[in-house]
This record gives sequence, structure tokens and C-alpha cells, in this order.
Amino acid sequence: MKKKQFWFVAGTVLLLVLGGLYFVFQGSGNSAVRPNIIFVFADDMDMKLLPYMEQVNALIGQQGAVFNNYFVTAPTCCPSRSSILRGQYPHNSGIFENSPGFEEFYEKGNDEETLATWLEAAGYRNSYMGKYLNLYPAGVKRTYIPPGWDDWHVFLYGPSDNFYYSYTLNENGRLVRYGKKVEEYGTDVLKERALEFIDKRVGKRAPFFLMISVYAPHGPTISAQRHASLFEGIEYPQTESFQEADYSDKPELIRTLIETSGIYEEQDANRLFRRRVQTMQAVDELVAALVQRLDESGELENTYIIFTSDNGFHMGEHSLSSGKMLPYEEDIRVPLLMRGPGIEPGTTVDAMVANIDLAPTLADLVDMKIADFVDGRSAVRFLLPQTDQANETAWRNALLIETGNLDSDSLVIAYRGIRTTTFSYVEYENGELEFYDLVNDPYQMENLASKLDEQTLSALHTWLEELKACQGDTCRQAENVLFEGVTPKP
Repeated sequence: MKKKQFWFVAGTVLLLVLGGLYFVFQGSGNSAVRPNIIFVFADDMDMKLLPYMEQVNALIGQQGAVFNNYFVTAPTCCPSRSSILRGQYPHNSGIFENSPGFEEFYEKGNDEETLATWLEAAGYRNSYMGKYLNLYPAGVKRTYIPPGWDDWHVFLYGPSDNFYYSYTLNENGRLVRYGKKVEEYGTDVLKERALEFIDKRVGKRAPFFLMISVYAPHGPTISAQRHASLFEGIEYPQTESFQEADYSDKPELIRTLIETSGIYEEQDANRLFRRRVQTMQAVDELVAALVQRLDESGELENTYIIFTSDNGFHMGEHSLSSGKMLPYEEDIRVPLLMRGPGIEPGTTVDAMVANIDLAPTLADLVDMKIADFVDGRSAVRFLLPQTDQANETAWRNALLIETGNLDSDSLVIAYRGIRTTTFSYVEYENGELEFYDLVNDPYQMENLASKLDEQTLSALHTWLEELKACQGDTCRQAENVLFEGVTPKP
């Protein structure tokens, strides 16, 4: 072989090898190197609904990890979804309320860097289905698709805001109207689109990320017709705080809400709870169908599957009518289950994990880069037993809970608070305070704020101010503060 020919052949071989290595290490080559991800989340699902998700529990929880203390940093749809997409506290995403919601998210440029764009840079093909951010697509073209998404089947907000029947989907830039036929039930349509996406991606070189945001059990809480007669006689699981008789120690803002919303009777809770359970059955079936399709295609063992909710829901606790947005446990603590490569079946996680942690956790699991502005932290140490925990920094001792724009005249009750493993402390926009000892009072019946001495209250306020202003690394530092104790007034 002539010298020139030799070097030409050698150079060609080297380029092919380097090209192959690029595909492997960038994750755009073989899905066996980087796993697939499916992320399913409900809308307004509280912890009391989880026992009625038989297949979600069996196929995800029992086959992977259950997080017993998973929280949202804002118990409201749009702020929570923004935190999931960007790994930020609301004060850093700038999204505190549902309105203007998507329009504000877009105007701030938040769409430019999200889980979708980070995964896209790592070689993933991404699909989003269902409810995106509240009021989408206000302020942009009705066919708008945010950066990073290769496949898009998303509800458009309209006058009814009802995504069970009679809704419009932006399907990859084509607006499709759905009516009231049995087969047009929203959750079922999302299931079919999800299965179609999986079928298209199986066998392709790039791994995939599928995010499915179902509308259930959000009001008006309409079940699929096949589930409308189920769970007759079911009763809402009441706790000690249900119809709390003495709420005189609650802040005036909360007392006013209680007294103006009317009496929430036991039968009201039972009736709504039954409808909420019914709507979740189609979601349970959706998850089962996804797992079955992954299993049939040989991708199940190479796919992380996450199930959670954007926020919780209260129904009669503290004599409040049904709703969300408040700093109580029913609203901020929600289900989180995860299975996938390396996660041992039956794993339980008791540490405080939050929605701001989902992006960095996924980044750690699939070896991708995310932005430095992320406030959360990776929870992989709790999922993969081979993780070198000796080199890990201490896990957080607290979370910031924040809802409502303090600088506006919004009707949303605005507050900022600290949730630790042992207590919760909240400052409302009008200066009122709440403090609950969660060890001895897990249902938050006795507000102890008035019984704390000034030094303790000052220390709590200072800590909260640090959390309210934190960004990135400083959030993790502020969360790691170990509060030494609470002192009552002498």
C-alpha cells in the first residue's frame, strides 16, 4: 500500500472511531448508554389518593423507590411546574402565581433553558404531552412550541379550561379539536399519543424523554365513563385537623378564608374524594400501558419512570373548603415514586426532597449538564446504592415554601416559610406568623408562634430572609443551616 493511501485509510478509520465515541459519550448514539426517561405527573393530587393507584404503586413504587417526604416549594400549578422544568425556587424563576403564568415564564426567557433543552443538548429526543403552564399559549402564536421539544401534544387554555372533554391540542403545530366522544377523554388521548411516541423512538439511536402532564384529578374532576360507577360508598380519610373546631390561633387571613368559604361538610368531602379517585383510574391505566409497551419493546430496564404531582390538595382540614395554595402539609407534601436502572425495588427515601431537585437528580442519573442557576440538588445518593456517600455534602435541613407575589395586589394569599424535618414556620404578607411543632403536632392544630421568645423569632426571620434571597449554591448553603432549637416565652 502506498504511503498516501495508508494515511488516508488510517485517517478515515480514526474519524469513524472518534465519531462512534462521540455518539456514545454524548448520549446521541446508543440508548443503552443513556437511559430513557418517562415523567408522569398529576394535577392537584394529594397523598390520600396514592393508595388508590394500584398499578402505579405496583409497577413504579414496588419496583423502585418511594419518597416519603417529597415537597413542592409552591403548592400552586404554574410555580411548581416552573420549578420542575428549571430546578429553581419561585423567587428565582420569577413565577409565584398561576396568572399570568405561561406568558410571564415566556417573557422572562425561562423557556430557553429547561429540562428539555438540557436533555436535547445531551442527545435526547423529547416529547411533552398534556397541560403545560397555566394560560398557555397567552402572548404567543397558538401554535408555539418551546425550545427543546421534538414532539408536542399540549392543551390550549380556553374559556372552559376543561381538559377532560371538549378541548384543543396543539399537536406539533397543528391545532386539533376534541369533543365529547368516549374515545376523546383527555387522559386516554394522552395515553395513545404517548404509546405512539414510544413506538417511534424504539430502535432509534437517541434516547428519549417523555413528559406527560395529565389534568386529573383537577376540577371539574370528570372521570372516564368506564370508571363513573366505581368506589361507591368511599369515604374521605379524615385526620385530626378535619373540621378543626378551634381555629382561633390561625392567622386572620386563614380565618377569613374559612369563614367566607362556608361550612365544608363530611358528605362534601366524601363526594369529591370519590370523583377524584375515579379520575385517577385512567391515569393508573396510562402508567400500566406505558410499562407494558416498554416491556414489550425491550426498553423497560433502560428507562427511568417518575410519577408525582405538581401540588397537593386540602379538603376540610382546618375547616377549610377544598383547595390548595396554602403552606399546610396537605398542600405541600405530594407523592413521588421512581424506578429505573440501578434503583433497587422496595427502596424508601425519608429525606426531604423537593421539586427543585428533580432536574439535578435526572441530570445525575443520565450524566448531562444543567445550568449553574439550578437551586436544587441531586437525590441520586438515595437511589443508587453504589453512590459514594462519603464524598457527598450534607443533605438539606430545610426547604423554602413561597407562594404569591408580595409586591402585587393579587387575590392569592402570599407568604414565605421554612419547612424543616421537625417544624414549619411561616410569615404572611400582612406580618402574621405561624409555627408548628411537626413532631408533636403533625396535623398543625396548634399555632405556637405567639409562644416563641423574641430571640427565636428573630433567628427564624433571619434564616427565612436568607432563603428568600438565595440563588444556586447559596440556596443549598442556607438549606443546610442546623437550627439549634425553639425557645418558648418565659
